[in-house]
Amino acid sequence: MTKRRVYVVDDEEPIRRSSRLMLSVLGYDVAAFETGSAFLDSPAVLEPGCILLDIRMPHVDGLQVQQELNRRGAPHPVVMMSGHGDIGVAVPAFENGAVAFLEKPFSRAALVGALEVAFAKLEDGPAFQRYVDAARVAIGKLREGDAAVLHLIAGGFGKDAIAAELGVPVDSVEVARARIFAALGIDSITDALRLAFAGGIRAP
Repeated sequence: MTKRRVYVVDDEEPIRRSSRLMLSVLGYDVAAFETGSAFLDSPAVLEPGCILLDIRMPHVDGLQVQQELNRRGAPHPVVMMSGHGDIGVAVPAFENGAVAFLEKPFSRAALVGALEVAFAKLEDGPAFQRYVDAARVAIGKLREGDAAVLHLIAGGFGKDAIAAELGVPVDSVEVARARIFAALGIDSITDALRLAFAGGIRAP
């Protein structure tokens, strides 16, 4: 049976080494690259696989790699990585088509979950459609006000900006975010963005 391939693109050698080890133990075929340019120039990228991509790299960053892959029409799903999982860096990644966003350092469980979604999309089978449908159903069950907050989160609004946009106190936004996290079974803004984009929510 052919192993699933994962491309690791990160300028930090310790991250490449630890990711390669973890992925190899999990049974993946791993190809690692130090720069975005090296990855894009490699003949290896013609082979199907998923990409574990650092967003902050010198010269050619993760967003630029995504944009070039999109220009080429490459089917490789992207799991973006960053040491800072804030809205400002995560929203553009999801807008460019990332299926998940991992904040470093990430756990083995988080990596496995992200790659399950990525390979479900790559293989274009019923598993990915079930994931999308589940996201839509969960979002559809949110309170109207909480859904409005989630739409603004997907638009890159921080809590202060959301409060100003909706004309409510910041405390109310924090309560709404807590309800959203509980309802969707998540614990981070990047997971909220992942489900929002999977469920079809886009910037207002």
